[in-house]
Amino acid sequence: MFGISNTKDWPSSFDFDTDETCQTVFKPFIENEMTQLKAYDAERPNDITYIFHEHAQRVADNMKKTCLHIGLSDVIANNMYWAILPHDIGKKNMPLDIWDTDEKPQDSLKKYRRTHTLLGAQIVQEYFPDIVHPFKDLMIDIMANHHEQLDSNGTHGVAGDSLSAIVEAYDGWRIWRPHFEDRDISIPAVLERMRAEKGAEIFDMDLFESFAEMKMMEYKSTSQLGDQK
Repeated sequence: MFGISNTKDWPSSFDFDTDETCQTVFKPFIENEMTQLKAYDAERPNDITYIFHEHAQRVADNMKKTCLHIGLSDVIANNMYWAILPHDIGKKNMPLDIWDTDEKPQDSLKKYRRTHTLLGAQIVQEYFPDIVHPFKDLMIDIMANHHEQLDSNGTHGVAGDSLSAIVEAYDGWRIWRPHFEDRDISIPAVLERMRAEKGAEIFDMDLFESFAEMKMMEYKSTSQLGDQK
C-alpha cells in the first residue's frame, strides 16, 4: 500500500490520462461501475445521508488534493484519483438491507459489510483476467486494503499505512448518520477525533498530519470566504 515514507511505491510508471490501456479499458470500466453504484444508491431509502457514489467522489477528490499537497506530481495525483474512485464498487454486490440501520452496526455486521473490499477486487480480477498493468494492480490494492490499519486489526488483518485508509476513514466520519446523534462532524472535530481515537496505532501519523494540514487549510479558506459574505 502507498505511504509517504516509501515514495518509490507511488504510481509514477504510467500516466492515466495518456496511457492507452487506461483510457480505452480502465476509464470506461470505472465510469460504468460508478454509474451502477449510483443506481444501487437510488434503490436505498430516500432519507439516507451516506451515499456511496458521492462518498467515492469525495474520497477521490481528497486523495488527489493530498497528493498534490505533499508535493507529488500531477501524474501521480491523477493516477491515485482514478485508482481510488471505484474503491467501493463491491458494495453494489451486497444486499441493500445491510447498510441503512439507525443503530451503530454490531461487529458481526460491520465485518460482513467490509467484505465489499474483496468483492470489489474480485470484480476487477474477473473483468480483466488477462490484462497486466500497474494501474490494475493499484486499483485492486486500494479496493482490497482501504480498511486496513497499522496495528493489523483492520478488515483482513494486514498491516497497512496507506493514504487511502486515512482519506476513506475521514469521509466516513464527516457524514452524519443516525447513530452519530449530536456528534460534532465539523472538519476540525473529525480530525481531532481521528487523532484521539485512531492515532498512531492505526494510521501513519506523518501521512495523517499531511492530510489534516490540507483539510484545515481548505477549512480556513472556506471559513474566511464565508466571513466575507
